[in-house]
Amino acid sequence: MADFEIKDLRASVEGRQILKGVSLAISKGEVHAVMGPNGSGKSTLSHTLMGHPGYTVDGGSVIFKGQNVLELEPDERARLGMFLAFQYPVVVPGISMTNFLRTALNSKRGYDGKDKSKQISPKEFRSMLKDELEVLHMDDSFLPRYINDGFSGGEKKRAEILQMAMLRPEIAILDETDSGLDIDSIKFVADAVNRMRGPD
Repeated sequence: MADFEIKDLRASVEGRQILKGVSLAISKGEVHAVMGPNGSGKSTLSHTLMGHPGYTVDGGSVIFKGQNVLELEPDERARLGMFLAFQYPVVVPGISMTNFLRTALNSKRGYDGKDKSKQISPKEFRSMLKDELEVLHMDDSFLPRYINDGFSGGEKKRAEILQMAMLRPEIAILDETDSGLDIDSIKFVADAVNRMRGPD
């Protein structure tokens, strides 16, 4: 039985149906590539799976951990263990990479500002961050910068993979993560992605 199953998924954008019955079964440890020309619905599939409000689900289901994730809000899907690396990462001025990553990790752990036992310690956070920065060949100067603000195309993609590495999702959806990267950056990103792969 698959761990993540898309069944007859249909979705529209502004009244035009783009996904017309997509079905896909994925088991732990597997990697699947969805290929097709521009405009064929690859990004629509990614955004629909993560609950982007600009996409309307017309039918079907997406079962993960016994739940139809189409009934969940985007943040609930993320807490369940899903992650999307965007094809075009957005700029978030005013929020540093460090603060964003720490807040995202605490949210995933269920920290609500009260129960300190669920909060990641500064020491653990720094250790995790150091390890992942090394794999991606990124330096500390990256961390105080606002999310994607003034980042090159390659830096934006590495920032997305850094987020994924820190959050350790069970299902990662990478929307053309290699586009706009030079050969070295593709290798660093591929190494980081492969490092996260495993039976679980």
